[in-house]
Amino acid sequence: MYTTYDIFDDILGLRNEIGRFFREVPVRTRSLDLPYTNVYERGDEIEIHALTPGVKVGDLNLELIDNSLILEGEKKSDYSDKPYIRKERSFGRFKKSIRLPFRVDPDKVRATVKNGILVVTLVKSEDAKPKKIEIK
Repeated sequence: MYTTYDIFDDILGLRNEIGRFFREVPVRTRSLDLPYTNVYERGDEIEIHALTPGVKVGDLNLELIDNSLILEGEKKSDYSDKPYIRKERSFGRFKKSIRLPFRVDPDKVRATVKNGILVVTLVKSEDAKPKKIEIK
């Protein structure tokens, strides 16, 4: 016995599979790949601006590992004892690694927070700076 092929049966089957996937897979909350950052290079310096509103200085930690700056901290909930009518802000721990384009001097790193923006200034290390070689 012959059966006819109907492409719409496949499309409906695919739609059902996609619907089943989204019904059965638990909804994953937005991960905190925060803070959002901008990285600027100005001559022998790198300046990193990270958005950290609502994060206290004591809840931030910066580490310089190899050619990466590790920024981690925690944004604590400021409204935990009352129910939300609407919640769009994220809370929790975050950790972000920023790869640096050159080695930096760990003794010349400066970090400040002003108006919820963390500014980290890193200076290129002397051994990473180009050196002129005299030809004899």
